[in-house]
Amino acid sequence: MNETENISEETTVDKKEKKFSIVDTLQFLFLLAVIALIIFIRQMPLFTVDGNSMNNTYTNGDLLVGDKRAEIAEGDILIIYSDVLRERIVKRCIGLPGDQVDIKDNVVYVNGKALTENYIAEPMNTSDMSIRLSDNEYFVMGDNRNNSTDSREIGPIQKDKIEAKVTHNLTKQYHITPVHLKWFKRIVIIGAACYIIYTILGSFLLPLFSGKCDTDEPVHSDHDQTEQ
Repeated sequence: MNETENISEETTVDKKEKKFSIVDTLQFLFLLAVIALIIFIRQMPLFTVDGNSMNNTYTNGDLLVGDKRAEIAEGDILIIYSDVLRERIVKRCIGLPGDQVDIKDNVVYVNGKALTENYIAEPMNTSDMSIRLSDNEYFVMGDNRNNSTDSREIGPIQKDKIEAKVTHNLTKQYHITPVHLKWFKRIVIIGAACYIIYTILGSFLLPLFSGKCDTDEPVHSDHDQTEQ
């Protein structure tokens, strides 16, 4: 009879350990996913295009991903915070620090060389201007030149106001929209809340269940006792 009781107790302990092992694994995977998401958002900020200033490269509602670590070159598209507009905007980099930027007869010149801009939505109709960029300044413009508020009006952008260089258009490349992002955020928040609740309740309830399981003894029939 002692051997039967020992086997039953060992089986019960094995089941408990297996159950807790699965729960611990799920908790670890959830925390790992949250940490990875936080790192991704900090290094690869998201931006939703608001307006038509970047037509036809990007359109209203496109969800973009940027890279904070990427080097900036002429022609790159940047996510920027404008102190003048008091909002985040997305524009194309036309001039780098130290460049001479001139606009004459609706043509853009950088260091005396006319730019070939196949990406603009339509021929530009703008006033002439000339500017020499300082060591920390960038000249940016929207691809929809006739419907864009950019460095022509708000002036050059300081380097510390550039959040990231755009690397991917999630909407056009992967059909991911801001609506999908909103639902994903809700799922993460709900998951985090459930995890916190589970952790708090588990710290009180698991010891109770553990104590109950330890005091439970297997029930044997008279037939089993006779055989023993």
